[in-house]
Amino acid sequence: MTMHLFGTVLTPQAVAHNNRGESEGTVSTLQKVIRDGELYSTVSSEAIRYALRECWKDDETLELNRRVSHNGSEWADKEFKKPAQHIDDDVLGYMHARKETLSRRGILEIGRAVSTTPWPGTISAHFASPGSNPSVSSDNPIPYQCEVHDTRYQYTFALTPDSLLKDKQTRTEKTLLAIQNLRRPAGNHARFLFDFAPEAIILRWTLDPAPRIMFCFGQGEDGRLSLAKLVARVKGGDIDPTELTVGTAEPIDGLDELRKLKVPVHDGVKKAFSDILARVGKTTQD
Repeated sequence: MTMHLFGTVLTPQAVAHNNRGESEGTVSTLQKVIRDGELYSTVSSEAIRYALRECWKDDETLELNRRVSHNGSEWADKEFKKPAQHIDDDVLGYMHARKETLSRRGILEIGRAVSTTPWPGTISAHFASPGSNPSVSSDNPIPYQCEVHDTRYQYTFALTPDSLLKDKQTRTEKTLLAIQNLRRPAGNHARFLFDFAPEAIILRWTLDPAPRIMFCFGQGEDGRLSLAKLVARVKGGDIDPTELTVGTAEPIDGLDELRKLKVPVHDGVKKAFSDILARVGKTTQD
């Protein structure tokens, strides 16, 4: 039987702007999706994957095939001849441009991060310095507008440790620790700091191949957070409470109900990560 590890992350609240550098005319736009008839801002899974690489490259115990920076990428093995040697090839997968059969699907799957509140249409006005845009020859400051969104984001990830090529327990731990300590999303176009380390986390270690914990966090107009969806799914029998662990220092509606349902609720995200890693380790040893 194959065990699966799922997690849903809720970030702190901060101001997001110009996430991926897209622009329309003189407006720097946030990526958006329509949910329930309203616009929500979103951060791509690729942006989160980039942030994971940033975390891993600071760990001297890990070998990376691709090291990313604002100056580009450095490759140790462009032909992907030793995927088991590099944690990024093993966990994130890769596509061989000329030999598709050599491509590897990412063992870590990451969904798009979506804001917990609709984007209210907030735009700020700015002036770019002369010479900042090579395509513009004017010596005068260039006016432009930037979409901003004061919000939280939530996203879900999935990992099946048995599918890793090497060091299954160690690479699972390194991956979870990178998510736990994620500093910022995006890549070369990142122009803002947004703490993407979890402020709240739901983790599930299960035989069930479906996560069933996606978009469990709700946020009301008053900013109050809720886990009513997760409570309902546990009460309905879709999720075994013994498979879960929850971690947060935030006052979230539903935490007391989860405790009554025998779900381990920790007063910090790091304790929840330690809890699930202990379970993974025990299963691996057994």
